[in-house]
Amino acid sequence: MYNTVKGSAIMKVAACLVGIAGLAAAAADLPPELQHLETMKADQAALVDAVRAMDKAETTAAENEVELAAELAKQDKKEEAAEKQENAAARITKVRTAYEWLLEQYPKNPRAHNYYGELLYDRFGDQAGALKEWNLAISLDAEFSPPHNNLAIHYCHTGQYRLGLEAYDRALELDPGHPDYLFNLTQAYLLYFPQVQEIKGWSKAKVYKQAMKLSKKAKKAAPDDYELAQDYANNFYAAEMFGVRPNWRRAAGAWEDARELARNDVERFFTWLNEGRVWKREGNKDKAAECLNEAVKLRPNEPVPKRLLAEIQAEQDASAKRPVFFQGRSNAGSR
Repeated sequence: MYNTVKGSAIMKVAACLVGIAGLAAAAADLPPELQHLETMKADQAALVDAVRAMDKAETTAAENEVELAAELAKQDKKEEAAEKQENAAARITKVRTAYEWLLEQYPKNPRAHNYYGELLYDRFGDQAGALKEWNLAISLDAEFSPPHNNLAIHYCHTGQYRLGLEAYDRALELDPGHPDYLFNLTQAYLLYFPQVQEIKGWSKAKVYKQAMKLSKKAKKAAPDDYELAQDYANNFYAAEMFGVRPNWRRAAGAWEDARELARNDVERFFTWLNEGRVWKREGNKDKAAECLNEAVKLRPNEPVPKRLLAEIQAEQDASAKRPVFFQGRSNAGSR
């Protein structure tokens, strides 16, 4: 799960890897491509770090190969697609072999058990095995927060909301400022609000307000993270669904903040577009038009900002044509 729903492999199309990567080798002698790990065997922390780094690199490469295989299959290049699938499976199998060997060397390392659980869950669909690893990690170090977050994700995905919320609360108790945990709990509140209401005894409006507090805290905890800034800004749109009056001015400010962190013109475009939308909802047509025009500059062929600008112009034209009636103070009752 990589410790978060945000960026979690659960949220990616990894199902195809589950079917093709089920032939993991038992942990025994290391294959030639993993022999370099032997040189780190004496340094437990360095070895765990090395296997984790390899995990991230190989699983990312495997995902890319699966995507390429899908494109090749669409082009009816079946043999090439099958080769990419096999390469992806081999990468995932190699990572599993590395973790199993690591755990033979250091069977009481909570980080190794946590990471191995993530691999089992995300890449092999082995939920029972993952839960065993995460609970074992907790038993080895009760102060280690990542397995609590992983359990929380699992419990919420499987409808065990009370256990999920308890696990999130425990993860945040151990690491109160962890941006991923804050983000994940925000999403849980917004997605599973009826269950949160029942479990917490909160009103629907309170669930939303608590979610926004968490979202804002996540943004502050990782001030350089565009995705968290974008998520906070996006969450203002949910206010009306929870019976809360939206604060569109704050939403506009949130989109401005997100734009400062945008990594490319596509992301900058969406911050201008959304800031224009919220100013439009606020009733500030001039600010809305200013933002939407900036969006058009970045993507001239995109129809959405042009449509919104046309709506603003139509509203202004209609307002200009509306007759104005003199409204003076009444003299009724005066002498």
